[in-house]
Amino acid sequence: MSKRWSSVALGIVISLVALWYLFRRDLSGVRDELRHAEYWTVLPCVALSYVALWLRSLRWRVLLGYRIAPSHSFHILNVSYFLNGVLPLRVGELVRAALTARLDPPVSVVTALSTIVVERLLDTLAVFALVGLVLVMLPTGLEIGYLGMALGIGAAIGVIVLAVVAVRPAWAYALFDGAARWIPALRRPALRRWLDGALAGVRPLASARAIALAVWWTAAGWAVSVMTGYVLLYAIFDAPTWTASMAMVALASFVIAVPAVPGNLGPFEAAVVFGLASAGLVAEPTDAPAVAFALLLHVVNLFTYISAGLVGLWAEGVSLGEVTRVAGALRARQQTAEGEALTEKA
Repeated sequence: MSKRWSSVALGIVISLVALWYLFRRDLSGVRDELRHAEYWTVLPCVALSYVALWLRSLRWRVLLGYRIAPSHSFHILNVSYFLNGVLPLRVGELVRAALTARLDPPVSVVTALSTIVVERLLDTLAVFALVGLVLVMLPTGLEIGYLGMALGIGAAIGVIVLAVVAVRPAWAYALFDGAARWIPALRRPALRRWLDGALAGVRPLASARAIALAVWWTAAGWAVSVMTGYVLLYAIFDAPTWTASMAMVALASFVIAVPAVPGNLGPFEAAVVFGLASAGLVAEPTDAPAVAFALLLHVVNLFTYISAGLVGLWAEGVSLGEVTRVAGALRARQQTAEGEALTEKA
């Protein structure tokens, strides 16, 4: 419990520092930008956001080996994104696993959680590719361009590694066990269980068709996310660029791992403004147009996740209180298992 509350406290501090940095210069300018924004862009932006959610649900269904219907994958995924956006400690991921376990036929919690691990791996590779593309497109020196190409090649290699591991999981275990003999920290039971879950989630990618579809839906989802950001940029900026949209989407994706208050308020806005500044759309990250846009984007994202999540709860026939109680029970069970494993090792 103390560890959980320390994480929450750290998140509050990080969010407050980020918000102070963003609003310390020109709060009145931010208010003026929002007052004169072109809000007609919000409707197509929300529509594109729903499309991106649908594409990601199709990817998750591939990772589950088509064991659930498209409607279930869409609504359950939306519920998890909704809860991750409004509650701390990424409760939505446990809820996603719990909701798949109650389907008929059910999908085990372990299997569902392992597919989430694979989703993170694919999204990380996609972000590397996106950052690489941004670096290639920026008007900078050859060294930055080479770095961008290296990141893109690294992402492609990562996909190949996932495919190889899916076909030959024994190789991954052998590599892990070999490294554990030299690195004692790798001998922790929790890491071994993480590897078990990751390999279980990768297993559907053992076929060329499955991995091609997973990569395709990943690329399509991120492409629509970039398109969404580009459309919304017109709310504040007269001449937005695709590079700016890609940069802010890539940086914003990294803040998911940063402790913060629910919704990543503060770190999300900071990532967006630095993305816009790095692409040259604003001179400084704290310029009023950048901060105003970051706030607007965050509101649109939250509206999308909340509305889609509430519809998902209704479609799946569960209440918000029910899913949060189930998630709490799963978290407690997980912590108990880890404690017992550590006790046995001692």
